[in-house]
Amino acid sequence: MNRFEYLQKFIGNTPILELRVQCKNINKTIYAKCEWYNFSGSVKDRAALCMLENSGIKQGDEIVEVTSGNMGISLASLGAFLGLRVSIFMPKNMSEERQKIIKLYGAKLILCENFSQCFEYAQNYVQKTGAYYTKQFENKYNKIAQSKIGEEILQQCKVEAFVSGVGTSGTLSGAGELLKKNGIKLIAIDPASSSLLTLGKSIGEHKIQGLSDGIIPKLYNKNIVDEIIPITDDDAIAMAQKLNSLGIGCGISGGANFLGCVLSNYKNVATVFADDNKKYISTDLVHEIHTQLVDSIKITLPEYN
Repeated sequence: MNRFEYLQKFIGNTPILELRVQCKNINKTIYAKCEWYNFSGSVKDRAALCMLENSGIKQGDEIVEVTSGNMGISLASLGAFLGLRVSIFMPKNMSEERQKIIKLYGAKLILCENFSQCFEYAQNYVQKTGAYYTKQFENKYNKIAQSKIGEEILQQCKVEAFVSGVGTSGTLSGAGELLKKNGIKLIAIDPASSSLLTLGKSIGEHKIQGLSDGIIPKLYNKNIVDEIIPITDDDAIAMAQKLNSLGIGCGISGGANFLGCVLSNYKNVATVFADDNKKYISTDLVHEIHTQLVDSIKITLPEYN
């Protein structure tokens, strides 16, 4: 068994959490995939492993990526395990925890002003060094890996719709295309202060790290999306805080995804908690925020047998 095969034991087949929700006198059941069970703690491990396994790289080679954090952490972790050198380009406004974890795994971290600068610097770096650029925003193996989420959801629950934020769109397009073939509606989450998916270009920054990374990724398949739901920063943070208060330690994007399920027109909905709360201690997730919308939502845990 090689190291790639060994890592497969620790990635995928994540558990799904069932929650009951009441909002505006409407009852729903929401199922959330807990992706922090993966090797380095996020959904990106699925894509990182698949991209590296199909890259043709060998021990000692260098890989490069642009990221808002989780993919950088996944590549740094898996890269270290596989004996690779890793260079990560990331906007400097991403959380302090993300930056420190990437460096803790031994990767080189280059902080930039914004995503545009990240892409420019990464491309220049690759041209100078010959390093392998994984290009998560367009790499087909990102999407192929995330299709497994769709397979797992079909095995774990019965739902009418699937809700996902869009960073690279690996999850939405990968899992979504499979789920769509099985009659399940697809809903994309769009950070309201950016509105990238809605308007086709970003109108500003937002605090839902991991979503809307400044470009509409090539992996995004708008033709399969039935609805786009805008979520404000405060609503996403307040929703994540409410989930955390129940012992469910999701990150801010998990709050946005969960709220999208609540706001959808469907009573049985699946989504993804891309990561846990540990990379958000230096963000507004730890500052108490209340919104009228989130305060009106009641969440209960079912009687688990």
